[in-house]
Amino acid sequence: MEEKNRFALAMRMGRAALGMSQQEFAEALGVAKSTVARNETLEMAMRADTLTAMMRLFRERGIDVDLLGATDTLTITVTAKGLEALENRRMEKGKEK
Repeated sequence: MEEKNRFALAMRMGRAALGMSQQEFAEALGVAKSTVARNETLEMAMRADTLTAMMRLFRERGIDVDLLGATDTLTITVTAKGLEALENRRMEKGKEK
């Protein structure tokens, strides 16, 4: 799998694991929503600073992404911390309604 595809897939899957919209994810990374959308659809190559911010955010929120492993797979692990954060987010969104 090409590197740019791995980065795009990692972004989309990791963001989904966090339960975040593109807008929420973009705000957490400090980039425009269009940047996230264009990175996920491969319309734009991911910048190194965006990749670094993304990996930091994932790590902080309990999502482990192995971008350096086997080139024919992409492993994303949601830790207990990540599951707890997702459940808390789900509960918070339920209270907003």
